[in-house]
Amino acid sequence: MRRGAGKVVWASFGAALALGSSAAVRADDTSAQGCTVRLASVSPDHVPTFRSECLWSLPTEWVSAALVDAQQGNKRSSLLKSSDRLPDGRVVNVQKTGWPFEDRQSTIEISDEPLPGGGVRRRYWLASEQAPLAEGAVQVRADAGSWEIVQHPSGTRVVFEMTYEPGGNLPTRIVQTLSPKYIARALEEMRVSAEKLARENAELPGVAAGPQPQR
Repeated sequence: MRRGAGKVVWASFGAALALGSSAAVRADDTSAQGCTVRLASVSPDHVPTFRSECLWSLPTEWVSAALVDAQQGNKRSSLLKSSDRLPDGRVVNVQKTGWPFEDRQSTIEISDEPLPGGGVRRRYWLASEQAPLAEGAVQVRADAGSWEIVQHPSGTRVVFEMTYEPGGNLPTRIVQTLSPKYIARALEEMRVSAEKLARENAELPGVAAGPQPQR
């Protein structure tokens, strides 16, 4: 896949949320300004769902731009090794891991729905057809979730839900224990990105739809 084929900002955190350098991670460190992060549920086959809620004193339009617009956002999550958009709209994410675990890869589809007041609702899910695996990467078994960014009297309310199972030989307990830490880190990166956009741009952006899957 050629470099620069279309980076997608914050499309999905995926395996990186549970696979960073675990030696440097405190499992109880889930701090992100204005956010709460928690394990919401675990399915009978041990697939966890996480839920995060944030309240930021930022214009909703800039938070939405940081989510859906790669040109406005100027960066992607540091938890991703690469994120490339295919011609048909699918997005291939390769998520960083720490030794001794392999990188994880998922090919997802994304749908964005503009909301009143400059907000957006984003949903993503594993594509029915997965791209060939990068060298040394493991196929993610479950990767789906949603974002909801809406106006709030105090600024912007952000709700993020993620259902994720990395596949391969990664113990479930590590995913459930460490994912909240990495979700919090990614949320903080997103807040800082939106704050930077608001500071450096005089005019509010329109809510640009992100990639739409081809049916």
